[in-house]
Amino acid sequence: MTVLNPAKLKHLERYQSSFIIEEKGYYAVNLRALASTSWQEENNESLMLRLYVNQVHHQDIILFYGSNSFTYKRLLGLMEPGTYEMEWLCESPRNREAFAQLESCTLEKLALTDREALAVQYAPKLYGRAVYSQFDNLFTDTPLEMIYFFDKWEKGAVIEYHMVFSHEDEGTPAVLLMSKWGRLLDIEYMASIYLNEQNEVEYVEYQGAEHQVKSYQVNDNQIILQTATCNGNFTDEITSSYHFSFIPSYEWKIENEARETVMVRFPYINHVMKWEAERQLKNSPLPYNKIENVNQYIYIQSSVWGMELGSPSVDFLCRTKGDNEWYSSSLHNKKLGEFSAAYTGPYNHFGTAICLPEGKSMEDIVEIKIALINDKLPQVNVRNVQVFAYDENNDMRKYIEKAFDENLDRIESEMTIWRKEM
Repeated sequence: MTVLNPAKLKHLERYQSSFIIEEKGYYAVNLRALASTSWQEENNESLMLRLYVNQVHHQDIILFYGSNSFTYKRLLGLMEPGTYEMEWLCESPRNREAFAQLESCTLEKLALTDREALAVQYAPKLYGRAVYSQFDNLFTDTPLEMIYFFDKWEKGAVIEYHMVFSHEDEGTPAVLLMSKWGRLLDIEYMASIYLNEQNEVEYVEYQGAEHQVKSYQVNDNQIILQTATCNGNFTDEITSSYHFSFIPSYEWKIENEARETVMVRFPYINHVMKWEAERQLKNSPLPYNKIENVNQYIYIQSSVWGMELGSPSVDFLCRTKGDNEWYSSSLHNKKLGEFSAAYTGPYNHFGTAICLPEGKSMEDIVEIKIALINDKLPQVNVRNVQVFAYDENNDMRKYIEKAFDENLDRIESEMTIWRKEM
């Protein structure tokens, strides 16, 4: 159902309408809007629309996609039949002259499987970060998507939620984010909801500062967290005044794919990642935090097996036409003290990236190989590869997909996995 007519709002201007819910269920609000802002432009990155339902502040939507018309889909919640008043308030603290153009707003009753309904029911509400300012997420590290997966424990199911942010201001420098994770996006473990056989909450854990797993004191079934740090960790001590109601938008198939699959599932996040990099990283004075062009990278997804996860294992290397030099995903096994530039994450499936020399592109690559880079590992099993890159339209496109299942060891420590057909 459509619940508003097109409207233009500037700072502190309001728009009111009403809507009728005829059937109880979980509903989403689909707001199609654009703004005179740009995520690439300093001090004009975005503005925020604050939603009130029956005069109660319900949630906030950051128009990070700027002048591009975009549908922001958010959770309205479990709604009872009735008539409701809706009000939108425009807040633009970075640029008081900016405006939002509300093109349409529809309500959607979510058609959910039992599994999806559980994920929606227990999805955490997220309060925005307020470290640099009152509204950090209006100009940096903005949250984009919430994903989840199901696991088991002795009493029933566990739902684990992860949040996708556009970047991280502190923590791993940008160049090493590319080598370790194959992205500038920050994808962070958020919370685990432990359910009993009746699908009631037994207890909750979340990722606190310094990546410490903490217990959450459950008072009701609504889990409320806040982005607390500049590297995407959380707190249950709420201090900020703006918040988001994300729909768990994708069930991550953890046994079959990397978290970086979100870059394929949600193409728009690659645009936001690129825009933020152009604004914040292109002229960074710190070498390991300076990225001049995300289009200069190729983005790789693969998997490693037969080893204890958490330590560096393999490197991906590529060679371009007419060039004998090999370009490395781990920066040729670069180490800064105990910090490795290679992937050291807790999952079998992972992403990494390789920076090509200036003037070279995906089309110039003629060979890709894998190499064992940890002499403490007697063997590692590497399976399958997908290679992506930004295309001429700045969309992430898959260029290579190769199925393989190969072992690297100390005798055969390198292996070509792909050659371009000449």
